[in-house]
Amino acid sequence: MKNLRFALTNIFDQDAGRLAEFAHKFGFEGIDWSLSLNLSLGDFLRKMDKLKGFEVRYHCFWPRIDFAYADQRAEQAMHIFRQMMVFVSKVDGRYITIHIGLGQTSAKELDWEKAIKNLSSLVLFGAELGITICLENITRAWTSSPEMFQTLIEKTGAGVTLDIGHVHACRKNRRFDDFFKLYLLPNKERIFNAHIYHTETHQGHVAPISVNQLADRLRLLRSAPSCNWWVIELSKPDEILQTKDLLTKFLYSYERKS
Repeated sequence: MKNLRFALTNIFDQDAGRLAEFAHKFGFEGIDWSLSLNLSLGDFLRKMDKLKGFEVRYHCFWPRIDFAYADQRAEQAMHIFRQMMVFVSKVDGRYITIHIGLGQTSAKELDWEKAIKNLSSLVLFGAELGITICLENITRAWTSSPEMFQTLIEKTGAGVTLDIGHVHACRKNRRFDDFFKLYLLPNKERIFNAHIYHTETHQGHVAPISVNQLADRLRLLRSAPSCNWWVIELSKPDEILQTKDLLTKFLYSYERKS
């Protein structure tokens, strides 16, 4: 598993101690930490102190906190994002995943030009702090279209967090293999993180039953030179461990043949 780390989300909510214990016990090298808007800087620093020894990357899972709004809510969101980026810089964090349209049913409340302007601004602000801002594809609004997602990346210089389950969930009537390639191939040099699970339904993220459900996607992911961070984005410990086992077996077989 050359240059690849398996990461775990904060499945115990904001309990960093329990998460560190679980990660140590089951051999995870990374933590993909979803940031809470309710933490002070002091509380955040204390939680991150419990995760020493792991690489930690950060996830802004904040529905309807969006810098792409057409109204003043965009500026309010920009303030929040910048504040959290400063928090992350205090612990030498290097990657933050963000979204456009999270919690929206459509893009009606969003403004395309403002999205590009504000995302570009966050990318530059992040660079000043040593942080790469990565845009994640979701199943709603613009990033559910691979063509629009690619345009956002090209125009803003953002990195990519490729969620392979979201791609599967929003494929609609398109041939899945080709649909996935539209996300991966044009952005191959910009993909820094991958979210790994099978698909998303109204009930949430669905774990793979067998590696065959993921194998084609995983082979393509291995062709992305900077994508060395695989987050098993599931919340049930047994599903996480079963998926980790499937991924380990896949990688062992894949690298023997490479």
